[in-house]
Amino acid sequence: MADPWRRHSKAVTSTKRWQALRHEILERDLWTCVCGCGRRARLEIDHIKSVRTHPELAFDPANLQTLAAPCHTKKTRIECGHPAPVRSPARDAWAEAVADLATNPNPAT
Repeated sequence: MADPWRRHSKAVTSTKRWQALRHEILERDLWTCVCGCGRRARLEIDHIKSVRTHPELAFDPANLQTLAAPCHTKKTRIECGHPAPVRSPARDAWAEAVADLATNPNPAT
């Protein structure tokens, strides 16, 4: 029986070819998450179509995108059949307030 937890991309991401391609994709995407969150830290390269189902696209730049770690995790969980996380309105309001504070740390001025 095949291991359901096997990471099919491991054979790809452990190569020198992948390391060079990863840097090329980060530069192409301006070192920014492409999902729209705008994060520039903890960036990962995602296979849009998974290596498990499309091994021929493993090194195709058109099948790769830069995602922040939380965005990549969310995408992968949905692909694996887990439901998208549901956040409470209070948590969304808190996240928005923190984001507003980050863009304008002195709202009184």
